[in-house]
Amino acid sequence: MAKRDPRLTPKQIERLLSNNPNKITIESKAQEPIQAGISFHGTDKDYDTLNSEEQMKEFCNFIRSVISRYEDNIRCQEEAETMEMDLKHCMELAQKLTEKEKKSLYNKLTEVLQRRRACKSENEILQPLYSFFSDKVLYNKMTQLQGLITQTKDIITNRTYSCRTGILDDFRSE
Repeated sequence: MAKRDPRLTPKQIERLLSNNPNKITIESKAQEPIQAGISFHGTDKDYDTLNSEEQMKEFCNFIRSVISRYEDNIRCQEEAETMEMDLKHCMELAQKLTEKEKKSLYNKLTEVLQRRRACKSENEILQPLYSFFSDKVLYNKMTQLQGLITQTKDIITNRTYSCRTGILDDFRSE
């Protein structure tokens, strides 16, 4: 079996170029070797279907929001516990409370306890994430990854190629 010539014929190149959405530029000067450049423009949709740059930003925002929400819940829980203690002391030490005042204090206590329980329950869910994400080394690595993805995407978008052989000699401008 004869080996097939790996080079493209001018007709094959023309067919490829007519179907290729990428921009082909050919520059030539009289009596000089041909210079052809292929630019890959608009490749972000072709090569990054996950939109990894945007998803990394969203993921880093998610990490920040988990940490912030967990810490806010801790502060809210501590505040609710202080309010609970104030309400209980008021009930304990008040001399004579009317039924209306007792009911009002009871309703306030119920609200405070429900707020405290909501913060505590949410933190039970967030605890494993908080423990994992609060590691500053991990967050710094995620930020570096985000920068690397952006840099790589820029390189791919602006990628060009110059032919190193005379395969495109038939495309000289006149």
